[in-house]
This record gives sequence, C-alpha cells and structure tokens, in this order.
Amino acid sequence: MRVTNSTITLRSQLRVQQTLQSIDRVREDISSGVRVRKMSDSPLDGGQLVRIGSSMRAIAQFRRNADGGISRAQAEETVLDQLGNALTRASELGVAQANATANAETRLAVKREVDQLINLSANLGNTRYGDEYLFGGTRATEAPLQTPAPATGRFSRLIDSSGNPVNPSGAITLEVGDGRFVTANHNATQIFLDTDALDALRALSDALGANDAAAIRAATDRVTSANSNVQALVATQGARINEMQDARTGLDTLEFDLTVYRSDLRDTEVDKAMVELVGKQTLYQAAMSATSRILGLTLTNYL
Repeated sequence: MRVTNSTITLRSQLRVQQTLQSIDRVREDISSGVRVRKMSDSPLDGGQLVRIGSSMRAIAQFRRNADGGISRAQAEETVLDQLGNALTRASELGVAQANATANAETRLAVKREVDQLINLSANLGNTRYGDEYLFGGTRATEAPLQTPAPATGRFSRLIDSSGNPVNPSGAITLEVGDGRFVTANHNATQIFLDTDALDALRALSDALGANDAAAIRAATDRVTSANSNVQALVATQGARINEMQDARTGLDTLEFDLTVYRSDLRDTEVDKAMVELVGKQTLYQAAMSATSRILGLTLTNYL
C-alpha cells in the first residue's frame, strides 16, 4: 500500500484526537468523581449498577413496610396494656364483691363501673390507625365492634354480603424483605373475642346485677383467665416487633453493602485516575513531538 504524507498526517491526527479524547475522559472522571456515567462507559458495570439501583429501591420499600409494621405493632401493644388494665380492675372489683360484706346495693354500684370497663374495651377495639381501624383485619375501613357495647348479643358489628353477622377476620401482611412477610397486629376477634375479654366482663356485670356471689366468683375467675390470654398476646407482639426490628437492621446492613459495592463500580479512584492522566498527557506530548519530527513541521498546520 502506498503511504503518502497525507496518509501519515491523517493517521497522526486520528491518534492525537483519540489521545485527547482519552485525556478528556479521565479528566471528566476526576472532576465528576464518577467513572461510569452511561452504559456505554462500561456495559458490564452499568448492568450491575442497574441491578443495584433496583435492589436499593426495593430495600427502601421494605424499610417503609417494616417501619409501618413496627408502628402498628406498638399501637397494638398500647391497646393491649389498656385492655389488661381494664381486666385487672374488673378482677379486683369482682373479688371485692364476692365476699360476704358486699350487698345488692354495692354490687349494683360496681356493676356500673364494670359496664364502663366493657365500653372502654369495645372502644379500644375500634382504635383507629390513620384512616383505618387498627383491628379491622381485612375490613380495616369499618369499625369492627359495636359501641357502646350491647348488654346482650354479639359484640361484632360486621355483616357479610348476605346480611349475616360475621366477626372481624384476616390481617394486613407486610413484606419486610425479599420473600419475607410479617403480620404486624391482630384483629378484633383475636384480641377481644377469642381471649374471652368482652364476654367475661359481661358475665361479671350480669352476676353483679343478679347479686349472685357464686356467679361473681366464677365470672371473676373468667376475667382473670381472659387477662392471661391478653398477656399472651402482649408477648406475641413483643416477638413481632423484635422480628421487624431485626428485619430493618438487616436491610440497613444490606443497603450499606450495596452502597459500597456501587461506589466500587461507579466512583473514580482519584489517585489511580491521576496517574493515568499524567501517563496519557505524557503520551500525548510524545506523539506531538514524534509527529512533528516525522513531518518536519508543526502539527498545527494540519489541524
């Protein structure tokens, strides 16, 4: 192939321009602190960065779920403590009214206080959490219990599509990790009906109203048992809160690891880039000098 001065000049210009482009790229890496700004800079690292970004967005959502779950669980803990206090007070009243010194008049007075405790408990069952009812289960937009509490009949106020009475059921499940789901709180059936809390309080009220010492003692024992059931739920909530806090800690650790990995892939190692820049500048100067000698004139004549 014939090599002319024109060919040499064009090739020299191309090499110099390529060297200048590489110098500019390294300079931009140093000034921006980022070496992968678009996929074409490094397709392999760029693909990894896209996956890391997706993972970190998922972590952010998992963290919001965990924080919301912890908040819901703590709200239930507060309700359980109040319900436990109400049952404890009812037990104290029952014990006091089951002895021989009590009479029909004192028992009627105490019955009024127990009725207040029943209404307090039912109102706790309708605790709101934001725009929802905390213990509504899968029907969180509807109040689960009747308030004031009825003297007879069912405590739940829910009916199904056919008009038949139903109790609150189901729960809100939150994803706090990849494939890791938790239930943050119980529904009203589990807390107020399955524990026998409301029915036991009503039984005590009825026994006081009937001035029946034996029935008062039996109802008091029932209230005490219901309180034990409520305390078991307190322990369950403590375990759930610990689980969600552990999940959140794990998310924080994973996010930190991904942040470090992303930095390794994307960010510029300034000391290494400075050495590379100096090397490229030296090559550029050498290329300019060699081209000038070969052609016997300055490169600016061809630019």
